[in-house]
Amino acid sequence: MQTVLYEDGAHRFFGPLTLLRPEFDLRCGVLLLREKLERRRPGSRILLLPRPELADVVAEQHPGRGIEGLTDEPTLFLSGRVIVDDTLLDALGEIDGESILTSGGTAVGALVAADAPARADALAESRDDLSRLGIAATSEVPARVARFPWELVALTSEEITADAALISRFGEVEGTLHPSATLVEPSRIAVGEGSRVAAGAVIDATDGPVVIGRGVEILPNAVIIGPSAIGDGSRINACARIYGGTSIGERCKVGGEVEGSVFQGWSNKQHDGFLGHSYLGSWVNLGAATDNSDLKNNYGTVRVAIDGRTVDTCSTFVGATIGDHSKTAIGTKLNTGTVVGVFANVLATGFPPKSIPSFSWGTADGFVEHDLAKALETARRVMVRRNVELTMAMESLIVRVFEAERSGRTE
Repeated sequence: MQTVLYEDGAHRFFGPLTLLRPEFDLRCGVLLLREKLERRRPGSRILLLPRPELADVVAEQHPGRGIEGLTDEPTLFLSGRVIVDDTLLDALGEIDGESILTSGGTAVGALVAADAPARADALAESRDDLSRLGIAATSEVPARVARFPWELVALTSEEITADAALISRFGEVEGTLHPSATLVEPSRIAVGEGSRVAAGAVIDATDGPVVIGRGVEILPNAVIIGPSAIGDGSRINACARIYGGTSIGERCKVGGEVEGSVFQGWSNKQHDGFLGHSYLGSWVNLGAATDNSDLKNNYGTVRVAIDGRTVDTCSTFVGATIGDHSKTAIGTKLNTGTVVGVFANVLATGFPPKSIPSFSWGTADGFVEHDLAKALETARRVMVRRNVELTMAMESLIVRVFEAERSGRTE
């Protein structure tokens, strides 16, 4: 059965994380959300239906996977926010005929028997109205659906364990392990080809698996506690402390203390400072001694401003959500539940606001609009250092986001 992963209108509840990427490309555990399905259905046709403003970027990043590739055969349409697991796929296999799929009474997809291209066109016009697919039957399925960034962070520990079972050969060290490095519970540790674990480093899988990708550098005396994942080409600096529930995507450079956090990829936190229960987008850079709070002094639940409203997370541990290409200065302090947009520069004077708009620049004393041309030039410089091009499709998207987010800066 072919599958279409589509975006619905709830992408905006992920705040800045989905301004420059579709929701199915968010990380939770070792894998991106779409990769959880791809790994479980290798070789099957999995097509992507992002919202219109992301169409060119997604087509560029995933050529040949647009809905123009649909054939007229049974098709699963599935929200890109669904965290796919074996339980869900088994349940889908038990459904006969066409059906709208619901989880907790909320529509999360559909099974169609025929006319898949026409149904995809209808879905493209109205992502939140699955009734346009012309299906009367409904089926309740055991689908977990992410709604907010902090939910992805909270699920990362268990998802690392689930993802690791799909992708890892535990107990194998394909890279180089210094004689003085220590692996605790090595049968739950995987070290990828070309990786190097230096002198005095400790990798401890007592509380969960540790997945080290390919070409990773673990520098001397670093400590990594499972469940954790370090993506291909990343570097963990000397004396870093990486605690459980942390997933670091590809090509990141990380030092200091990190607990229960997600790095989308291509981001840096090189120096000392604490990052806890946070989600960083791509191309983020945290200055030395940047710290965030992830627990209120009164131990109450954290409230977060997202999509123009304040949401009670119902959680006592919630850190920062930081959008792509944003930066903090040396010594920056971020309050519990801070949300930083894309292309923001947060300078270190006291505690900045808990809600920092995209393309803004400033301190606790006030922010001004970041010059778009300068922001783009900085992005090019940062990316070319990693041999990555800022493409025309992505640049056009950034320009559109700059204009769309202007009202937030004005307010």
